[in-house]
Amino acid sequence: MLMFACGKKQETKPPPPIKVSAANVEKGVIEQNLYMSGNLRFIRDTTVSSQVSAQVTSIEVRDGQPVSAGQRLLLFDDSTIRAIADQARGTLQKDIASEQLAKIDMDKNTPLAKTGAISELTFDQKVSAYQTAHGQVVADKGALAKAEEDLKNTVVVAPITGILSNRFVEVGDWASTGGKLFQISDYTTVYLETYLSDRDVASLDFSKVIQQGYGGDAEVTVDSLPGKKFKGKIGYVQAVVNQNQLFQVRLYIDNKDLKLLEGMYARGRVLVKSIPDVVRVPVESLLEQIRNNEGNAVVRIAKDNKAQIVQIRIGATDDHYAEVMDGLTPGEKVVTDGKEILSTGQPVEITNDASLSK
Repeated sequence: MLMFACGKKQETKPPPPIKVSAANVEKGVIEQNLYMSGNLRFIRDTTVSSQVSAQVTSIEVRDGQPVSAGQRLLLFDDSTIRAIADQARGTLQKDIASEQLAKIDMDKNTPLAKTGAISELTFDQKVSAYQTAHGQVVADKGALAKAEEDLKNTVVVAPITGILSNRFVEVGDWASTGGKLFQISDYTTVYLETYLSDRDVASLDFSKVIQQGYGGDAEVTVDSLPGKKFKGKIGYVQAVVNQNQLFQVRLYIDNKDLKLLEGMYARGRVLVKSIPDVVRVPVESLLEQIRNNEGNAVVRIAKDNKAQIVQIRIGATDDHYAEVMDGLTPGEKVVTDGKEILSTGQPVEITNDASLSK
């Protein structure tokens, strides 16, 4: 006896939806920034030099100490200079007396010369003697003034308010005229020193910087101070390219609390262009390499929660968003995470819906 088996055809289950993250296509702002990096510099580093040749007898400040303009920093041995000043003063007094005698003699012989009672040669000698004596007095006054100035310079004071950032001498050292003694740094303002190409500099309003000393606000971060942000401003753009075909740019930062030190590595961000009210998508939703004003593609999520690869054209971009010129409309959703494994028609499940709104 033959037996026949009957059964139903096995049904194929649809594949499970792929879990993805998505974001809304919305209108917002594209903010284009210029990034730069470099080392921080104090606004002013002043070298205090010796104005005399003498031996250091006392240093009145410690390394790294804040100092005020006019504060005493160092004392030189003034014994030799004081002796020179005393000698110059005595010489001046002696030569003033000689000048006075020569003038009396010249004045006494002036009427005699007019009447011919003495020869012209004799009178000329009297005048010459007075002029020589007067010239010596002038020279003596100069020598005394120099000695007194040298004596004053045996006490070295701070020319500016700042921090004693370097010291070049010790007690007992002999300093020559012009020799370096200290470096004082005005730390109240620092600047990020960076170098930009002509293309990057062109994105700045450098004419305003040159004319007014202000070219816009900046945000500065310092590698050694993670998590902290400092407000800065563009205060200098070099008007002439250097030998490397780069322009120096400086971002100035307030530093009255001395959080920032010279030499720290810092990064600056300057907003150079803001484009409002544009349709935008996050850059992580793009399937292709970013090329401004060219075609690209995204995975759009249809109303039936299925993936659709669509071609779009992007315009301006910034660090986070790309402007959509055509291909998408506000309110649609695009995949930001998981897009690489999707193809058109695949069901998706949104697990993280990120909005573009700021």
